[in-house]
Amino acid sequence: MSILERFRFRRRDTPLHRLDPRSKFAVVGSLSLLSLVFSEPLPLLILVIVITSLMAVAKVMNEWARTLKGLVPFLALVFALNFITVPYDRLNFSVAMTLRLLALTSAFSLFFLTTTPDDLALAMESSGIPRDFSLMFTMSLRFVPTLARDLQIITDAFRCKGLELEKGGLITRLKNYAKLLIPLMVLEVKRSLMIAEALEARGFGASPRRVKPYKGLEMRPLDYLVSFTALLATFIIVALNYLNLLPSWLYLRLPEPAIPIFSH
Repeated sequence: MSILERFRFRRRDTPLHRLDPRSKFAVVGSLSLLSLVFSEPLPLLILVIVITSLMAVAKVMNEWARTLKGLVPFLALVFALNFITVPYDRLNFSVAMTLRLLALTSAFSLFFLTTTPDDLALAMESSGIPRDFSLMFTMSLRFVPTLARDLQIITDAFRCKGLELEKGGLITRLKNYAKLLIPLMVLEVKRSLMIAEALEARGFGASPRRVKPYKGLEMRPLDYLVSFTALLATFIIVALNYLNLLPSWLYLRLPEPAIPIFSH
């Protein structure tokens, strides 16, 4: 459940928190595109270092560390599956795919940890997305950490009543955790009904004319500069990679292990 921490916003006064969500999305989109373009470990490692530096600037290293702690089993699983199934260049490809997953998840963690859902909704509406869809998306983001917190509360309640979730074999543990689903579903249905009643009480959707928000978003010169720099840098790097003009040391590959997994 610590993975879900990346969807929880904490208000801080940092340069990244003050940026417009559209400029931050340009940065995150550029980092994500670069992580998909490269298939070598070294460029992906550089991307992870860049994202980590941005995390430090945004002062969200502790939240990202909790997210990374929950992500470690998935990273290990991705590495193991690629190492076992890939017939050649196993170590290089497995490390690259693991770093790519880490870069993608960290980039979006940076966005959600520094962007309030209200600003995200305003940015989506100002981009022409219908208000119903923007509300649905932002509320789903709000529900993710709430769902994790509710699940933790239900788990603690069951443990207080003597249910040992971690005891027994795999089948026994799955049966124990399945007992948490019914109270969790009932609680979330009640929560959704409360939200629906709150929206109805506020008159949401009663008028087709959209009311202008009290506080809107405005792209400042710094936001335009950050967006333009991120997009331009991404375009240059992708073009240089396509033309094979990047330094050769970026394409260094890890040595193949001596023990073969498959024989051909």
